[in-house]
Amino acid sequence: MVLLPLRCLLWGCVLTAVHPEPRTTCRENQYLINSWCCDKCQPGKKLVNDCTEFTSTECVPCKKGEFLDTWNIERHCHQHKYCDPNQGLQVQREGTSETDTTCTCDEGLHCTSDACESCIQHTLCPPGLGVKQVATGVSDTTCHPCPAGFFSNVSSASEKCHPWTRFPGSDKSPGGDPHHDGGPACCLVGVCLYQKGDQEARE
Repeated sequence: MVLLPLRCLLWGCVLTAVHPEPRTTCRENQYLINSWCCDKCQPGKKLVNDCTEFTSTECVPCKKGEFLDTWNIERHCHQHKYCDPNQGLQVQREGTSETDTTCTCDEGLHCTSDACESCIQHTLCPPGLGVKQVATGVSDTTCHPCPAGFFSNVSSASEKCHPWTRFPGSDKSPGGDPHHDGGPACCLVGVCLYQKGDQEARE
């Protein structure tokens, strides 16, 4: 009677050795399939065959014009982005088997989104506003109102606010019209004409 529990215990150990419990988690950069932990494919390669008890995971490199940028179990590589010149795009950096192509916009244009799939013209700062930050291929122009003593009389994507002109011999302080220069338009025989908006004042 005492031998029966011992036999059961023994058979239990044998069964456990023959039929181990299936794995439920794997290490980083591995994946679980058919109770086996297989290695993922490294960046730049795609999966062809899963691993088995006797073979490792089979991966092959992506073809030219394709890429995969992470450890993966993808059966197909991704196509590189196309920088469409009809959308004002040009290649900033060519793609590799591990990275996508990066696009940027032609001069005078900037991307409409972070993905940079199309471009639009830079914003022009109108008279009274100056350029605070010049646009780039991925960001638009930033404008700001000209402060007192400064002006801008053009629409531009590059011109900053300019200080009003102070001429020698004049104690006139810079004015506050942000659209026009406050300096004298001309001086004849000690008489100066100062530009104020669209009117001239004699001094």
